[in-house]
Amino acid sequence: MSDAINFSHLDITSAQPPPSRAPQPKENSHCFHFVRRLITALLFLFVLISVASWIAWLIVHPLGPVFTVSSFTVSNLTLSNNNDSRIKADYHLVFSMKNPNEKVPLVIDSFEILLLYKKDTVLTQAWITEAVSLEKMSQKNWSAEFPRDFGEPLHGREFSEIGKDWSKRVVSFDVKMKIEARFTCGIWLSKRRIMKVSCINLVVEFLEPRGINGKLRVAGGKVCSVHLA
Repeated sequence: MSDAINFSHLDITSAQPPPSRAPQPKENSHCFHFVRRLITALLFLFVLISVASWIAWLIVHPLGPVFTVSSFTVSNLTLSNNNDSRIKADYHLVFSMKNPNEKVPLVIDSFEILLLYKKDTVLTQAWITEAVSLEKMSQKNWSAEFPRDFGEPLHGREFSEIGKDWSKRVVSFDVKMKIEARFTCGIWLSKRRIMKVSCINLVVEFLEPRGINGKLRVAGGKVCSVHLA
């Protein structure tokens, strides 16, 4: 009689195959593709807007404003030669600004104005921080007062030259301005530009008896040059 084999004590679980792993969900893949498509769409939209904006400004082609010095007066001019070689006076500058564009308004955010002698000698300086808005084909007048006591002493040669000019009752000044401006076209198109304005050879005549007060010789104003940076 053959012996019976007892399998009750054997661990047959080890012989079972390992459970199969559940398939990875596809949500991560879908999310990745969505993000990639979204980024591509945004980049395409950015390029499209940039190209459309470039074409719009190319068609509009905004021109820089026209600046004209309407009036320039010098009052109470004195040359101080007490070891400091300074020029002291009250300067009053009036200039007109015209927007020549038929389609684009212009906003000037700030002015930095230099008053010079012999093109590179700074006599005084002024700032205008109040914004000026120029509608299409419009014109406005603006004025600037320069501080009387400003600037470094002049070099001996420059001080001597301006003294000689003053003795002849004619002194030539230069005005240079640095301007921050914005062109606006519609609601969403805006273009910011830096402009440099030069008003050269503003000849002031001192014709009154004491010779301390003078005004611009040119009747009707002096047109300035404008360079868009």
